[in-house]
Amino acid sequence: MKPTLFQAVAIVLPALLAGCEMAVDVPMPEHTPRLALNYVLSNQVPDSLYWQTHPHRLLTVSVSQNIFTAKPVRQPANATVELLDANGQVVDRFRGRYRYYNPVSQDSIDAYYVPQYGFAGYPGHRYTLRASMPGMETAESSLTLPAPATVSAGSFVRRAPGPGQGEHSVMGRLSVSVPDPAASADYYVATARVLDTNGRLWGVLSNDYENDPEDDSGISIERFQLSESYNTQPEVYADLNVNGRTISLTQNVRAWSSGGYVPGQPQYRQPAFVEVTISTLTREAYDFYQSAQRYQDSNGNPFAEPAPLASNVRNGYGLFGGATDVTYRIPIQ
Repeated sequence: MKPTLFQAVAIVLPALLAGCEMAVDVPMPEHTPRLALNYVLSNQVPDSLYWQTHPHRLLTVSVSQNIFTAKPVRQPANATVELLDANGQVVDRFRGRYRYYNPVSQDSIDAYYVPQYGFAGYPGHRYTLRASMPGMETAESSLTLPAPATVSAGSFVRRAPGPGQGEHSVMGRLSVSVPDPAASADYYVATARVLDTNGRLWGVLSNDYENDPEDDSGISIERFQLSESYNTQPEVYADLNVNGRTISLTQNVRAWSSGGYVPGQPQYRQPAFVEVTISTLTREAYDFYQSAQRYQDSNGNPFAEPAPLASNVRNGYGLFGGATDVTYRIPIQ
């Protein structure tokens, strides 16, 4: 039996390719190490409750390296970082801390920085983040905190957990309405948490995909939806197609109790409120998170187009973003 055309090509092609093999030396591209920053300034006071629900906004500082370098990216904890107002006055300083410290290399691959003065930004004011380390060029970035959003209505309809879904959980249907200004382009993130009667964190609300009606239309569209607080890549939303109208968020959500045993307190605290936070982002933060999502989506795909990360840091890399937060509290019935 004669081979088909496809079979003949499959037999001949490997032999032709084998005859064309050659080794090519790729020169190492030049690279000047620079500081890479990632920080989101908010109008909220950065207390313990704030960091519990917005951990991805913590300042991190790392040192860039050559693309062919296989070792982990270095994250030193000894950088000098300051936040300045429009008059050049220092309004906050940051101190580095190690999550995991390697005594051999005397360094860490997982360091973060905490603000020392607990400064909260003001919408409409301009701020500059400046970072420096010995032997490296000073990196900095500036922004103006955006105007706050308005929440016109919100509701939470609780439902009982189903069999095997856990008694220490809060489940329900969350609905929020946000009138969008017509005179500007605006970028949003929505997060939500459950608080007890004393205002302490009970749990973080996330999407309840298991009980949310599935969209079987086969059409994927960008929509305003809840972003999980612990996600390092928030679900950002732009008002490009709804400018000047009311944006609605309606979906099934769920939270699990995150509280452990506290001396003198009952082991189980009752949930009392759902608190929704609508964050208005700077354009640079929106672009950065969008580019980070494209980068993740292209990972491992040899046919994907290049997906570079957006950056707004001068003499460095990364993001200095702004988020103006507005909270809306709903009693749990």
